[in-house]
Amino acid sequence: MRTLILGHRGSKGTAPENTLISFKKALLTGCDGLELDVHLSKDGILVVIHDETVDRTTNAKGLVSSFTLKELKQMDAGKWFNRTFQGEKIPTLEEVLVLLSEENFTGLLNIELKTDRIPYENIEATVLNLVKTFQPAYKVVYSSFNYETLERLTAQDPKAAFGVLFGKMGLEADQLSNGLPVQAWHGRYTLINRMIQANKNKLPLRLWTVNSYFDLGYCLSKKVDTIITDYPGRAMKVRKRIQGE
Repeated sequence: MRTLILGHRGSKGTAPENTLISFKKALLTGCDGLELDVHLSKDGILVVIHDETVDRTTNAKGLVSSFTLKELKQMDAGKWFNRTFQGEKIPTLEEVLVLLSEENFTGLLNIELKTDRIPYENIEATVLNLVKTFQPAYKVVYSSFNYETLERLTAQDPKAAFGVLFGKMGLEADQLSNGLPVQAWHGRYTLINRMIQANKNKLPLRLWTVNSYFDLGYCLSKKVDTIITDYPGRAMKVRKRIQGE
């Protein structure tokens, strides 16, 4: 088994997270896929950003949901990371999907719906409908810390691939409250040994966020399904050493 390497928010360790340049840098490493986060703007547009606010990753302040897309696009989402990235913008999910089409992407795209603090109305249908318009040849996996989001999403598309996100044991689940079997565990990498022990159903284990050479080597030696990392280029080199070509 060969562990998949996903770029966390693109190449978060080398570029401003969740920006088009970050996704491009990740793709240049030859990694197996990307992970990103989506929120809804005030006017209902899916935007790719991690936090509920723009405070940390832009030159503005406030809730993502309090700004229209036009207002969000006026913010600088790159200079905070390094002045060489000044002018980078918060992308829409549509812009990222266009990029993947242009790059002939064939890997795995993990879309995290950020509804654990703000339950955006109809975000599940909005994401599903947008992805459907692109008819992607690559695999899309949805994840969330809010399992009700996954229930709504799979009720609308029973064929949707999904995984449950959790940061501590006791929050992992084998099935959703609607009885639908969970397809994968997306857990914090520090839980790796406990996850392996608890994984009676042999679910794919997708670990976040594995960055150091030691942690990458350890997780790869366990041959987990997927590693999500801020440094996809580094992870690819370690995988070659641990698991071969």
